[in-house]
Amino acid sequence: MPFVKLPSGVEIFYETQGEGPPLLLVSGTGHDHTFWSAQLPLLSADYRCIVFDNRGVGRSTAPAPGYSLADMADDAAGVLDAADVERAHVMGFSMGGHISTELTLRHPGRVVSLGLHHTWARNCPRLGSFQRARMRFAARGEREALVELSLLGLYSHAFYDANADVMEQKRQWLTEQSGVDLGWEGQLRACLEGDTLERLHQIQVPTLITCSDRDLIVDPHHAKEIHERIEGSKLMIMEGTGHVALIERPDAFARICHEFLASLPSG
Repeated sequence: MPFVKLPSGVEIFYETQGEGPPLLLVSGTGHDHTFWSAQLPLLSADYRCIVFDNRGVGRSTAPAPGYSLADMADDAAGVLDAADVERAHVMGFSMGGHISTELTLRHPGRVVSLGLHHTWARNCPRLGSFQRARMRFAARGEREALVELSLLGLYSHAFYDANADVMEQKRQWLTEQSGVDLGWEGQLRACLEGDTLERLHQIQVPTLITCSDRDLIVDPHHAKEIHERIEGSKLMIMEGTGHVALIERPDAFARICHEFLASLPSG
């Protein structure tokens, strides 16, 4: 299992799957590289998919809070180096989208195209309150409250009510296998402090932006805000799904990603 130790001292676990042009997939808060598991069968058929555990989760180092999403973007660049990849398509979901934005801004020559999925550039009051509440629970070691609040925010009302077994599986995973409390606290603090809004106009690579009409925490106005500032970007609003659309409608979400990548000029 490959690890890369970065100059910061952080050690990052990563995996690759498939052959073809490299595609870096960046996960959301508290989730490890398996976050993208349902999309890999389709994407890895045509791309060399690189997934990794952000600092704070999985097998990667969980340093003390105080790092930034820009630091996590540098981690992602280090993963590309370790995988011997100079330039890659990059897609990130939620926090992973914000990290992917920072990666593009800080290392512009490394990114061929960009997928910003269900993410934000600047916290609005409601999103900030949600993140601060989760951060407080993590800092106090109140995992049960952290998990319940997360589940209520991440999934649409309809999906939550119709999939009791799935929700119990997610509850168990978040309780037992997601990031340690220190990792949650650090990632959430970084999310609260991150802000790329005034720099988005610098992004010049082909960009896909997605959101969901029933997202309870990252309202579609965030996606529209990003779309307005990245020239030539494409915006797609998924209907009937909540924040984690890649879990609620995994096949549909994978097709959206694949179709965007396939539409890009070869080379």
